[in-house]
Amino acid sequence: MSSEKPEYTFRYPVKAPESGSRRDSLLEMIRIQLESLLGLLSLYQGGEEVKVDGFRLMNEAESIHPIFLPQIDKDSNKAKVEVEVQAKAKVKVEVKVKAEGEPKLEPQPQPWPEPQPFTSFQRLRNADLYEPRIPHIQGVLESLLSVITLESDGKPVKIDGFRLKDLNHWLVPSAGDPAEVFDHLATRCDCDCSFCYLRGNPPSLALEQPQRKSEEEWEEARTRLNYFSPPGKRALFPTLGSPYEVLSHPRALDLLRELREKTDRPFRLSTNGNRLTPNFIGALAKLKPVYLYLSLNSSSPKRRAEIMGAVNPETAIHSLPLLGERGIPFAVIIVPWPFPSKEEMLSDLRETVAYADRHNVHLVEVSLPGYSRYFSPEPLFDREDVWSSVVSEVRVLRREVQCPLLVKPSLYEETLHEEKFNLPAVVGMVKNSPAAHGGIQKGDLILSIGGLKVSSRPQARDLLHLHHQNRTPALSLSIQRGKKILDLDLLTGQHGYPYAPETDHHLGMIFMGAGFRPSLLEDLKTLITNHQARNVLLLSSPLVKPVFLQILRGSSLFGGIQIRVEVPENRYFGGNICMGDLLVAQDFIEAIRDYLRKNSPPDLVVIPSSPFSLGQWRRDLEGRVFTAIERAAGLPVALLDCEPIYD
Repeated sequence: MSSEKPEYTFRYPVKAPESGSRRDSLLEMIRIQLESLLGLLSLYQGGEEVKVDGFRLMNEAESIHPIFLPQIDKDSNKAKVEVEVQAKAKVKVEVKVKAEGEPKLEPQPQPWPEPQPFTSFQRLRNADLYEPRIPHIQGVLESLLSVITLESDGKPVKIDGFRLKDLNHWLVPSAGDPAEVFDHLATRCDCDCSFCYLRGNPPSLALEQPQRKSEEEWEEARTRLNYFSPPGKRALFPTLGSPYEVLSHPRALDLLRELREKTDRPFRLSTNGNRLTPNFIGALAKLKPVYLYLSLNSSSPKRRAEIMGAVNPETAIHSLPLLGERGIPFAVIIVPWPFPSKEEMLSDLRETVAYADRHNVHLVEVSLPGYSRYFSPEPLFDREDVWSSVVSEVRVLRREVQCPLLVKPSLYEETLHEEKFNLPAVVGMVKNSPAAHGGIQKGDLILSIGGLKVSSRPQARDLLHLHHQNRTPALSLSIQRGKKILDLDLLTGQHGYPYAPETDHHLGMIFMGAGFRPSLLEDLKTLITNHQARNVLLLSSPLVKPVFLQILRGSSLFGGIQIRVEVPENRYFGGNICMGDLLVAQDFIEAIRDYLRKNSPPDLVVIPSSPFSLGQWRRDLEGRVFTAIERAAGLPVALLDCEPIYD
């Protein structure tokens, strides 16, 4: 794809070869390239996968050289030391406040900037996740430079980096989501939240956020926009770091305007609300469909200033009615932070939910708080006490407000309060949605949709989404309400704000999370059969394990097969983190070793794919490929394909 606009240059560093290495440079060159390749692909012979861990040179009769070095060798035998990790300082954004009476100015589009002669290097840590062929190129170059010197016109040439040539070669499959472009501007924030999870990121996290000038970020973003093709389902590979705030970027509106010319898909934007002035909301309204995830956290200016460091806390609070006037649906996000006390946290939660409900919020998400050992080496609060108290309060509030009210992670609430898991029970309805107009109530259990019986939450959500996509004008539902069975008819065209067909998917019905797909049991059986295993170790999380075991007990697929379910400790993040999606390869390796100290080796270890699903290359949050687990454990390891638990 060609462009009349100047293109951003993607540059990556190359390190000079180290002197005094004890290894054979020529041998190490081959080993490094083989190791790098085996992190990108699998070898096959006659349709069967072949696993290798060494090589022999054709001119050697005996010596077999290892491809993979022990982890301690890679770390140059350095002893592990505890280091104090300072919270990364966020990039502050200067916000100019107009004096009263000053005329309102509409944001004006700015011309495309001229390309800078040199751009900063991209982060190879990010490429480990999203495009590991780039670190492979770096490794090949560095291994070659350890044994050769490049020259030009008869003179030696030193290099310190390389750049990508034709960006058409670096296009990857795309879902056509506009966030694939605008999320690359989420590099700064104008808040300083006490509970921000970015404060607790481990040093080796591959989601490194480069600190660059805003104009360079803008140049990269508009180049991505140029190659973004929703019809062709192609886009440039991502280079995302840990996300901050898109709307805090000085060129955010410029990018969104250009992006709107290319796609009519909704812009789903996360924001702390500091930029949501009347003028800014007016500019967003011209870009609809837009959906905002507003991290309000508190409707009290005093508390919002205290826990978020907001300079003008009223701006976000006052934005709710303004968003309604402009017809922009929004979710309110609340992280209940138990300081200065749990009681004050719960009181503020009640007031904030009530405030959001009065202003026609689409839904309220209550994100249960957590922290890593890098955030605080000492315990900050009793997770079980705080989480259970918040969930109990939410369940009371659901009876008092109209808006849907969700807890995340929803599996915690489900396993704490429900006897049977994964049911298609409605926990809320979007105001003025087809579901609300059609008579659906909180607590209704969906029995059938369009005449098709449903038994699980994923099945109900899939069918509702299908009818939504097909624009079915009327839809019959059978529901159970208490002991009564009722038949209802939904008119899908009967709706109003805050419901919007462009941004809703299930006709306004809100469930307790996405749920567990029963088809995963069939996929698990296929993995076990393919490995001819009878004794299986499945590694899960404390949230998923009880749901999986209940569904497993109701299945007849695994006769004669023993499945043990264990929960790895999250050593990587530590703290009170319990989400399985945040485990890394080393956590799984340590869990297998712990298991083998007390049990005989299983025939197969099964691990959910979600901790390795951020990119398309099966790598964890450190950029380490999942096959490292099998090599370290010495046991067959298979990934069970499943979606991350975002809710």
